[in-house]
Amino acid sequence: MNRRDFLKGCAGFAAAAAMRGFGITNLLFDSQVARAQGNEPQPNMLPQSPAQPPNNRDLLVLVFVRGGLDGLNLVVPFNTSEDDRRRYYNTLRPTMNIAPPNSSVARKAIDLNGKFALHPDAARGAPGMNVPNPHPSDTGGLLKLFHDGDLAIVDACGSPDITGSHFDTELYVDLGGKNNSGGWVARYLDAAGEPNDVLAVSPQWGISPSLLSPTGRSAITVPSPSEFGPQWKTAQWMPLETRNVLVSAQRVILQQMYQRGSDFVEVVGQQALQGYDMLRNVFETTYAPAAQYLTSSSHVLDYGHFGNSMKTIAQIAKASVVNPLRVATVDVGGGYDTHDNQGTVDWSGNSRFPKLITNLSNNIKAFCDDMNADPQWRGRFVVIVLSEFGRVLYQNDSAGCDHGNGNVMLVVGSGRPFGKPNVNGGQIYGEWPGLKHFGFNDGLHITTDYRRVIADVLTGRMGVTAQKVNEVIFPGFSFTVGMGIAVSR
Repeated sequence: MNRRDFLKGCAGFAAAAAMRGFGITNLLFDSQVARAQGNEPQPNMLPQSPAQPPNNRDLLVLVFVRGGLDGLNLVVPFNTSEDDRRRYYNTLRPTMNIAPPNSSVARKAIDLNGKFALHPDAARGAPGMNVPNPHPSDTGGLLKLFHDGDLAIVDACGSPDITGSHFDTELYVDLGGKNNSGGWVARYLDAAGEPNDVLAVSPQWGISPSLLSPTGRSAITVPSPSEFGPQWKTAQWMPLETRNVLVSAQRVILQQMYQRGSDFVEVVGQQALQGYDMLRNVFETTYAPAAQYLTSSSHVLDYGHFGNSMKTIAQIAKASVVNPLRVATVDVGGGYDTHDNQGTVDWSGNSRFPKLITNLSNNIKAFCDDMNADPQWRGRFVVIVLSEFGRVLYQNDSAGCDHGNGNVMLVVGSGRPFGKPNVNGGQIYGEWPGLKHFGFNDGLHITTDYRRVIADVLTGRMGVTAQKVNEVIFPGFSFTVGMGIAVSR
């Protein structure tokens, strides 16, 4: 490398760091930088984004429940076998089991298919439900989506590389494998042939690892519409007029930095600024959602972040922009790592688990209602919900459950009530292993690789081939056919 190239590289990385601080993009550079600068051919590096959403794929929204959701108490195996219910589930969780649908108690699981039942707080607002602490967002939740045919549940799912560590297992799930470069969502965009400047968003303070890309893709963080821009939370301690002056000044400086040439970093920076300008215009317009999201601290434990994130995705998706939204990723927190004091269904005592389920269920339902209020989005978006692992089959001495193994996945489609279905919902997929034998970590045996569920959606709705799944998105995976979850185009 000569001195000129070295100085250009230093300036480029300084510019990228400045852009990251401005809060509008996340960049990851490796040997792709050299190829983009002309040392090697890089096809499809910087084409222009299309003006219309492509007709051959749906909007993908990935919801990652960080911490390890207790799927056994969300989707309850109340009648999978006599042994499962009486000998194992009730015995192993004597004070933490969810009462079956035929119980005489007021709050109990809601029957889905005669074998599995849903936690009552995933059905708030459904007819006949006992709903403590009612909220306007109680419109039936996941149960309504299931009955409408827009929710598919896959049980006993998981990663083939669960170690018991949040960090190891989350990273495997995010990257789609153990030694992959970048995240699987970014590689999906590569496999789909989407241009590098396609709009990908994480409506939170940091980019989800699944969107990290070594191929020059940028993803935009949106902590909230009111705080979009510099990531120093200036909106919290600076008058709006002063903040606007600051943002404008920073914008001018960054524009000058990225207009000095046409090298890789400069081009990606220009794309990021275009994305920022486009979203800034969107967020300066008042958004009136068509559904009530749940953000109240009396009902959720994450300060309303998940509800606000889903509302932001809907706002961006429904905006008239030249570069429409293709993917969005959301990380859900608030205490799903329930080693102690997990709770069950009680809102007057330990309401931790009821609040965690209510947050997830009500806001997914609100997002679907908000999006479906616009006819052009009916049957055009899919929400995939997963967690790094489930919990062990038995409760511990602290009224909680430790890290387990297999878990549920949710695939939420859209449009079936309007005659435009994209998911074969209203069904529970996967091979149920039973509770008689413990799996790894004393958790549920895994019978379905989580990647197969995702591949089902990508091949059925996103125009991706099985070959692209195995070679690009999940390298080394052996996907052949789906499970029938996605409605093929």
